[in-house]
Amino acid sequence: MSAERAVSSVREPSLGREHVPAGDSNIPAIDIHCHLSTPAATELIQQHYSPAAILAKEPYDLFAGEASRARNRELGPTLMPKLSGTEQRVEDMDAMGVDIQVLASFVSQNYYWTEADLASQLMRLQNERIAEARDEHPGRFEALGTIPLQHAASAVAELEYCVESLGMKGVQISANVNGDDLDDPRFRPFWKRASELGVVVLIHPSGFTEGRRFDDWFLTNTLGNPLDSTVALLRLIYSGRLAEFPNLKLVVVHGGGFLPFYWARMDHAWSNRPEAAVNISQPPSTYLKQVYFDAMVFDPGLIANLVGFAGHDHVMIGTDYPFDMGYYDPLGITAQVPGLSPEELAAIQGGNAARLFGIA
Repeated sequence: MSAERAVSSVREPSLGREHVPAGDSNIPAIDIHCHLSTPAATELIQQHYSPAAILAKEPYDLFAGEASRARNRELGPTLMPKLSGTEQRVEDMDAMGVDIQVLASFVSQNYYWTEADLASQLMRLQNERIAEARDEHPGRFEALGTIPLQHAASAVAELEYCVESLGMKGVQISANVNGDDLDDPRFRPFWKRASELGVVVLIHPSGFTEGRRFDDWFLTNTLGNPLDSTVALLRLIYSGRLAEFPNLKLVVVHGGGFLPFYWARMDHAWSNRPEAAVNISQPPSTYLKQVYFDAMVFDPGLIANLVGFAGHDHVMIGTDYPFDMGYYDPLGITAQVPGLSPEELAAIQGGNAARLFGIA
């Protein structure tokens, strides 16, 4: 779906409140996967920008291929007003039947390659802007912050600022940090503090770090992004990090990548390979069921598979707004999932998110 088609699709008369099924009408429809950019951070980073250095750190761009880079440049003028503002966003939410968006940063603005002082400044700019945008339309938005995860002490401090000073519901992080995996021991203080605070950590991919075969046909996104999430989540499980923090509120977008649909192979390895059972006492799928997922897998049957594995109480709607790889009929597609009761459908469309994020 191109950005132009994405813009038009959220305005089709067929989308909207008629897709909300019978159920608890008091539960708002909550989109937990959408993005907001911060132009001030873009302006600041220009002073420190080195194309060669950044491409070496950002696999999504490195392995995109020239055709995909050209298409991204073409989409920019249409996309950026929606990505950075709230006015058109609210109109599109109304057309989709979405009551609340949980705003998070544009992942290309994580800037994990920057040194500590600059990284903290960039994250603070974004968090202040996200909080400001949340307050522009009271009741329509909640917020997730962004943190300089490459610098452990600064990451914990910014996490605390987001939650305790700005009233955010948690933070969004990438599925890797300059190619380092999220189970790296230096990130443990962040996981520990997030668990103690009881806030959401949303993992969003930023391209697979070994994507040399992904330069054609937009594979850097269609294959690379869910693979990035799959590897991150599997490493958090096998390393024992999820076992260590069982109360962690972890959300993985794009349906969790491939792992919720291929978990049995991981359990088989745990049962038959001693090196796969060093850090965990239960099969990997046991810990995977601690995780929450969005339903943005583009097909009602795949959503049914996800619900069948994770449970209807661990799946929520998401759109990836406003990107062309997003899906802009979240209520319509979830209403087509076979076998859901009205109560289960209402939970997926908003009740689970309200509970997990603490939205009144």
